[in-house]
Amino acid sequence: MLCLAGKAKSKDTVVSSTKVNERMLHMPEYNSNTRPVRPAGSGSYPRRRKKRKKSNPLAAVLIAALIIIAIVGIILFACGYRYINVDGVKFTGFVKDGQPVSGTVKYADGISGKLVKEPDSANGTITYSTGDVYEGEIKGILRDGTGKITYKADGSVYSGDFKEDKLTGNATYTVPGGITYTGEVLDGKKHGLGKCVFADGSYYYGEWENNMRNGVGEEHYSDGSVYYGSFVDDKRSGSQEVTVQLENGMVYTGKPKVTYANGDEYVGDFQNDRRSGYGKYVWATGESYEGEFANDMMNGTGTYDFGNGKEPYTGTFVNGQIAESSDTTENTDTNTPENSTTTQG
Repeated sequence: MLCLAGKAKSKDTVVSSTKVNERMLHMPEYNSNTRPVRPAGSGSYPRRRKKRKKSNPLAAVLIAALIIIAIVGIILFACGYRYINVDGVKFTGFVKDGQPVSGTVKYADGISGKLVKEPDSANGTITYSTGDVYEGEIKGILRDGTGKITYKADGSVYSGDFKEDKLTGNATYTVPGGITYTGEVLDGKKHGLGKCVFADGSYYYGEWENNMRNGVGEEHYSDGSVYYGSFVDDKRSGSQEVTVQLENGMVYTGKPKVTYANGDEYVGDFQNDRRSGYGKYVWATGESYEGEFANDMMNGTGTYDFGNGKEPYTGTFVNGQIAESSDTTENTDTNTPENSTTTQG
């Protein structure tokens, strides 16, 4: 009995070993590069832990900076800090009741300025990067109304009207040294009716365009001479009759005219600031010439009246002298225009 029992146990052991061997034959080959396949119905394998990415300190700093900027922006906005752009004029600063009160103004030409407005007032000041200073009315961020600019470079002063940040309207412009302009201005230039007094005491009253005498007017020279007539680009020019409204309220009508300090008078054409064309020159001595002029002298045909009872001479003149050498010269030895005791101005 004991032997049979022992044999039976041994048989069972053999059978078990055989089954184990058979199972091992059917197992997949192990590959270290692949994850073992989980048999169906069995528990799951533990997952591999993913490697944590290293944090970027620069990104953290940028994020923090953005957060700070956002917070500061919210605070400034709540306090009235604004950015305004009007026709290329840019303002950054504080606003109260929709109106800028203090900040920086920048212009298209690169100049900037510090704007400060008086409380509850349209008046304020703008101190520019050039050192120039504006004092006067400000609408929004633009100079508009009456005001004054003092220029640091030469000490000149513009006082008058402003329109949409431009020097436009009526104003007085004073330059150290004795030059003063009073009249109409357009975009910072003399334009319209105005009077300019120069350092030597001479002055012009009349029409201006693009910062120059253009149109009709009267010019009073330092020696006492006076011109009534037309101007083109700052020079006496014209051959037509003109009507000039004088500063004293009177009106001059006629061709361009000069009355000289010595009593001489010229009425006629001007070109490029010189007597040129047809005109009449009368000397204070009573002599006169009427005819053609060029380069400020008698040139061409004309008639010279000696004013002393002698017969007038009619003929050709060259550079202020009688051209012909004839018998008529006996009457003109001392009375030709070049020998006259008076001069042509």
